[in-house]
Parts: sequence; C-alpha cells; structure tokens
Amino acid sequence: MLEAEEVMALQMSGMPVAEIMKTHRTQFDRMYSDNTELKEHLEIANDTIARQEAMGIVSISCQEIRFPKRLLVIDNDCPAMIHCKGNLGLLGSEKAVAIIGARSADSAGYDKAYSLGKQYAGDGYVVVSGLALGCDSAAHRGCLDADGGTIAVVGSGLDICHPKENRPLEERILASNGLLISEWKIRVKANPTRLVARNRLQAAMSDAVILAQCPIKSGSLHTMRFARQYGKKCLAATFANQTDSNAGNYMLLDSRLAMPVN
Repeated sequence: MLEAEEVMALQMSGMPVAEIMKTHRTQFDRMYSDNTELKEHLEIANDTIARQEAMGIVSISCQEIRFPKRLLVIDNDCPAMIHCKGNLGLLGSEKAVAIIGARSADSAGYDKAYSLGKQYAGDGYVVVSGLALGCDSAAHRGCLDADGGTIAVVGSGLDICHPKENRPLEERILASNGLLISEWKIRVKANPTRLVARNRLQAAMSDAVILAQCPIKSGSLHTMRFARQYGKKCLAATFANQTDSNAGNYMLLDSRLAMPVN
C-alpha cells in the first residue's frame, strides 16, 4: 500500500484513480526513480499532508482499508483521497441518509429540512449534507439537536469554511462529534464545479437521498441525479401547497424519479 503522500503525488501527476488504486510499491518506486516531476509532486504532497495534520486533518487514500467503501460506487470518478476532520468513526456508519435542498429555501423548506434531519437522527441515521445555507444548514442543525451524528461534505479545502457564514455551524458539528470531509486539499477554494462535484460524494455516502425543497432549477437536482445513477433510494418532501420554491420536488415526484416523504 502506498502512503497518502504518494497517492497525492500520483493524483497531482494526473494519473486516473483506477490506475492509482492498482499501483503497487514497486511500480511507484520505479516511476519515482525515472520521473523528476513526480519527485516534485511528492515534495509538495509531503508538505501539504504535514500542514493538514497540524490542523487536525486526516487524509485517507483510496488504497486504505478505512477509505469509505460507499464511495467506490462512483467508479472512475471516485476521489483518489478524502480529507477528514472530526469523528472518523462516522465513515463506517451502517445507516446514512443525505438531506439536501436549496440555499434559498423558504421557511417551509427550512422547517422541512430541519424536521427530517431531527427525525432521521432520532432513528439512528447519520445525516449527510453539504454545509450550505438554507436546507443543508437546517438538516445539520436538526440532526445535532437530536444528538445525532452528521457529516458535512464540502467543496473546498478544510482550512476554508464555505460559506463563511456557517463557521459557527462547522464548529458546532466538530464539537458534537461530527465530521467534515472534502476531496480537496487545503488552500483550495470552493467554486461552482467543485460544489457540483461535492454533490456526488453526498449521494454516494448515503443509503438514500432526500430532497427537502428546491425550485425547478437548482444544484440539488444534480445530487438527485447522482443518487439515481448510483442506485440510491430517492425521496422528495411534499408540502401543503405547490410553489415555485418546491417546484423541483414536484417535478421529481410527478416524473416518478423520487418517492414522496412527509
């Protein structure tokens, strides 16, 4: 098995994850002796991992036994490694559900995400979400208020809180034996592409994905698409009235791409 720094160096060199998973010690040593660029990448990786460890961040490569098996469903787009801060025990949870939704959720959507987070935590599920404003924040808070375990999957390095308004929530998650995970090393900022990529991890980490609320155009629908692709159970919350704010829910329900949840 390769060290995390060596896997990071291969990742930086552009090697596909499927090849990284199969690379043995003798192969790496041979590549290292012949490749000046790989040596430079390894120096950077060593420095990065050391800096992260000083921040309490643990890096787990796809070659390690403790790498979450759930993520392997992503196949060729599986991350080569994940960076974690907090309770690593949550990675091996038997029951996990992702509760997601729009940042611009209305009060009904926020309340729905909160109640779902609280309900599923009470039933023994780890609640996975993306630490975004709106529904994500509500789901994390509902879970925490039920003394449950929650995983926040983020689209930046773990030295950056995105959005910055959620720094208190991030701190509460860590203080409550929760977990932050990212496929991005420190000093990498969130952007739209990375936030969409984060969505596939949320779907893969969960047994089911529940859409609390979103309009007809929303990044949350990317997560639901990943859930269908990975064969996860797809659920969407229902409301007393159909509105623009929950139109995405009813689009999935009407198309039978998700089952209803109250």
